[in-house]
Amino acid sequence: MLGRGVLSRLHTLTQAEGSTLTLYLDIDQNKQVNRRRGWLVQAEAQLKALKAGHRSDRKLDEACRRALELVRRMKPSSLAALVVVHPPSRTAEAHQVKVPLAPSAHWRRGAFLRPVVEAMDEHERYGVVLTSTQRARLFTVSMGEIAEHEDLFSDTAQRTRALGADQMRSQKRRDRHYEEEVTLHAKKVIDALHDLSLRMPFDRLIIAGTPKATAQLERLLPRRLQGKLVRSIPMAMTATPKEVLDGILKVRERMERDQEASLVEAVLAELHDRGKAVAGFAAVLDAVNQGRVWTLVYAKSFTATAGECGDCSAFSPHARGPCVYCGGGVKPMPQPVDRLSQSVLEMGGRVEVVDGPAKSALAKRGGIAALMRY
Repeated sequence: MLGRGVLSRLHTLTQAEGSTLTLYLDIDQNKQVNRRRGWLVQAEAQLKALKAGHRSDRKLDEACRRALELVRRMKPSSLAALVVVHPPSRTAEAHQVKVPLAPSAHWRRGAFLRPVVEAMDEHERYGVVLTSTQRARLFTVSMGEIAEHEDLFSDTAQRTRALGADQMRSQKRRDRHYEEEVTLHAKKVIDALHDLSLRMPFDRLIIAGTPKATAQLERLLPRRLQGKLVRSIPMAMTATPKEVLDGILKVRERMERDQEASLVEAVLAELHDRGKAVAGFAAVLDAVNQGRVWTLVYAKSFTATAGECGDCSAFSPHARGPCVYCGGGVKPMPQPVDRLSQSVLEMGGRVEVVDGPAKSALAKRGGIAALMRY
């Protein structure tokens, strides 16, 4: 699975000499067009178009040949693929991703990682505990994949109730003993969860299961795990991994939309506070050129036309004409939103793509905005 460690290593290519070929492919086998090796035709078309946009370049030709070798050997089992080739360092690798990514090809300094970084931002790793008073199953969920790590059992006795007057005296003792066993089980689960967080660090935690067990576990969580907890939800202990995944993805989507709405609200609130935020494509471009963007926010499917100065490399809101910074010639810039996002990431900022109500709110301000560094 494509993880943050792999992305961190690929990001170092921005510091390496020479250009890097980055190829994104749609390999979803549920689509008719991708059957019978349709992804290979897609790769060939993407690379042909890429080479047509560059002058004769022997290194690009070699990188494309190597990328096609990797694609031909691929056995699709996910929704998308990322292929990265950097001839100078002999880096040539292909990774499959279980989230959809739009097909594209790039030849530039450093791997073009914005699409997959955005996908990882939307699909943070979740730790999941599915628990009852006797059993617990531990999972992690990331990038549309679920992995089950442990299945724990405890000798918690079934709770019983007194039936006659002569048994009432011992009822409190039996209840106390039962509560102690439930607590011991919860502590056992927390220990296992702590070990999992060290082996497979996760960003957020969801507790699922029976009401009694989830409430007890939530009450006993240590502060470090309490800070990761986002929700407790009811779920049967017999749920399949797919059912667990579907439940978690529904929670994640609702939470993501709420967070996006809060972010857009915060950005728009800063618009009139001494330049702490800007909105609109031209204003955002200017802020990126100055290196002042801390958080870039744009609506899903946002598009725009832009250019890049051939002399100072500044971005321009027009595709042709003189550069407003140095007077040099501006040429059309392909995929301007992607280029803009990549620039923000490379300067240590973050990029958020919003949908739903947040998208509608941002559209009233031009569909794109940014929080400033200072």
